Amino acid sequence: MTKFFSFLAAATTLISTIDSVSASASASPKVVGYQFTKQKARDALPERALARRQKTVSAGLSNEQLLYIINITIGTPPQNFAMQIDTGSSDIWVPSTQSDLCQEERQACQLLGEFDSSKSSSFEDVGRGQFSISYVDGTQIQGDYMTDTLHIGQTEITNMTMGLAQQASAPPGVMGIGYAADESIAAQDPNSVYPNVINQLKNQGHINTLAYSLWLNDLESLTGSILFGGVDKAKYRGDLIGLPVQKDTQSGNFTSFTVAMTSLVLNTPKGPQNLANDVALPVILDSGTTDTYLPDDLATTILNGVGAIQVQRSGQSYVRCDLASRNASFSFGFGGDNGPVVTVDIGNFITPLVDRSGRPAQFEDGTTACSFGLHAAGQDPLLLGDSFLRSAYVVYDLENNQIGLAETVFNTTDTDVTEFSGTDIPGVTRVASSVTVSQTFSGRPAITGASQSGGSIPTNVGSATFDLGAPTGSSSSSQRGAAVNVRNPAIDRLSIVVGLITLLSFVGGGSLFLFL
Repeated sequence: MTKFFSFLAAATTLISTIDSVSASASASPKVVGYQFTKQKARDALPERALARRQKTVSAGLSNEQLLYIINITIGTPPQNFAMQIDTGSSDIWVPSTQSDLCQEERQACQLLGEFDSSKSSSFEDVGRGQFSISYVDGTQIQGDYMTDTLHIGQTEITNMTMGLAQQASAPPGVMGIGYAADESIAAQDPNSVYPNVINQLKNQGHINTLAYSLWLNDLESLTGSILFGGVDKAKYRGDLIGLPVQKDTQSGNFTSFTVAMTSLVLNTPKGPQNLANDVALPVILDSGTTDTYLPDDLATTILNGVGAIQVQRSGQSYVRCDLASRNASFSFGFGGDNGPVVTVDIGNFITPLVDRSGRPAQFEDGTTACSFGLHAAGQDPLLLGDSFLRSAYVVYDLENNQIGLAETVFNTTDTDVTEFSGTDIPGVTRVASSVTVSQTFSGRPAITGASQSGGSIPTNVGSATFDLGAPTGSSSSSQRGAAVNVRNPAIDRLSIVVGLITLLSFVGGGSLFLFL
């Protein structure tokens, strides 16, 4: 528990020292935007608290991954929560003080938030025992439906319907910002779908259109933003190109942010290499997933190409960390020949493996070992998670069923905000609609990738089949302290978040954390 209380102290220090940042909506009253700043602290949360959210690796090791957590308040008087923001689901749920989770993990719930309904005068239980949501990784949350007042910074949403979890596997709660048709209740009774948080922002006059834009920025950056109801033209370069969101073939509804991926190119000093051309892949843009999941044959080509060693039992892949410093990238194409192309540096797929002391793992020959965040999807949906999204500026238009996509501008401090006012995404130059795909997956992706168990870390470095050239310098991901040799420890279900905590400051005290 020492590390946990150290984490509490670090988080408290961050909260007490950060300055509030004004919303970027002064010129556009129907835009709710938040900037955040970043400070770093190295520590860990309780093992069970985030086991669901992290891919399990060798015992005592942890992938340093991201959770995008938005700070909100619920109730009258307000109760504080840190909630994972997720484009791949559509419900808000929080753990109850009486839940099995919060009875077992008191410190975690006190830090991340637990709802005491007896202390809120605006609380109403509107569906006892009726809330139930499950994710692909097997996570199940059960409890009641409730309504109450929700605040994000200075933005107040009244009569907000949420899930009050009585049974949950791990905090934090989740703020789903997807289509209302993907709410958990829709599977039982589509007529019972309620206005979720995006709908309520519009219904209560905070934004004009059911839309938001997401700028995750560079992994090591100090700034980033989420903007409800508008587009920040200073945050992307080149053309912002529209893509039609594809319907779910089973329900005939828009339930996920599925778009048509049509090409993938590997860029190296030797020139471009087509890995997939003239394809039509239904990929979901999902901020709640850390890694990228592609068709098995394409993923295998890439994994073999970068020299990844795959452990079948755990589902993990391992590479040498200096791969992150190679002058190589992947260009993802969408919507056909006139569609957007987003280029992602290979380092975005490489995640350090660290022990509880924050020291990097090694293969037996002394080479620093990292995990590779691209996987074969198998029977699960094709997902472009945060490893892709950090290199993209993405506009989610739920009202007109379009995605706006462009390459991001990293680390800019400029802003040029335009609110939604019509039927088109502001700034879109064209819509690439010539390719359609069928989304047959039904359900919700795992929030950060399915947990795996069993297996061991490889003892040898893999041989790459791609000619990626020589490393261009020391990889930052391999310089996380003194090395520690790892020789075949069994992988179990322990998963500790070890790394950086980033506090994203929102107007009026709302904030967004990055857990690495």
